[in-house]
Amino acid sequence: MGDNSLRLAATAVLLRDTEQGLETLLLRRNAKLAFAGGAWVFPGGAIDQPEIKAAKTELEAAKVAAVREVHEECGVSIEEDGLVHFCNWTTPEGEGRRFATWFFAAHAQRDAADILIDDGEIHEFQWMRPQQALDLHYGGELNLMPPTYLSMRLIGHYQTAAEACERLALRDPYEVTPRLCKVDGAMVCLYPGDAGYDSIEPMLPGPRHRTVFSKQGTQYIHSGEDVSVPAMDQP
Repeated sequence: MGDNSLRLAATAVLLRDTEQGLETLLLRRNAKLAFAGGAWVFPGGAIDQPEIKAAKTELEAAKVAAVREVHEECGVSIEEDGLVHFCNWTTPEGEGRRFATWFFAAHAQRDAADILIDDGEIHEFQWMRPQQALDLHYGGELNLMPPTYLSMRLIGHYQTAAEACERLALRDPYEVTPRLCKVDGAMVCLYPGDAGYDSIEPMLPGPRHRTVFSKQGTQYIHSGEDVSVPAMDQP
């Protein structure tokens, strides 16, 4: 099931309805961790070898792992049949630790407010409205990696957990392995459909599909119909 240099992983975007609106659960990783230390992430982790061997498909193994990891990381119980697959992200080539991660959305019932974290790998948690998380991120107060950032932008279009799961189930899942480069000192993640994606040449003329990280903050760019893949942040 895939490249031996990659570890398969699964992540779940837990959704709940509140009087303030739709909220998602974010966990802050221990700042001392080698991978994504200090970042705010959705609960998840690597798929274990026994889960891979027991499953008929990678998707099935990913769902089993997502349920297990969510319970281990934050004490929330979710059902496999309630998981909605909406994208896959693979860590860029050249990074020390690489993961091929399945992303799911799941409706967490209101009693999932009692979150249990271990204070080891995970140090904090917050339920947040997607726009609230994005605003804190833009203000430099919340470290979101591109998959989390773009998932928040996508989820932010929906009003309720049920609507999010129903709409995401109808949407074709996207798959992306970013390619990293720099433009004028700013880090850039190139995505499929960008003119510079195949050659990792960000200045080539043509379609733009990328995230730019600069002192001005994070900017996701999808130039429109000239890009061969849909925008990752649109329903």
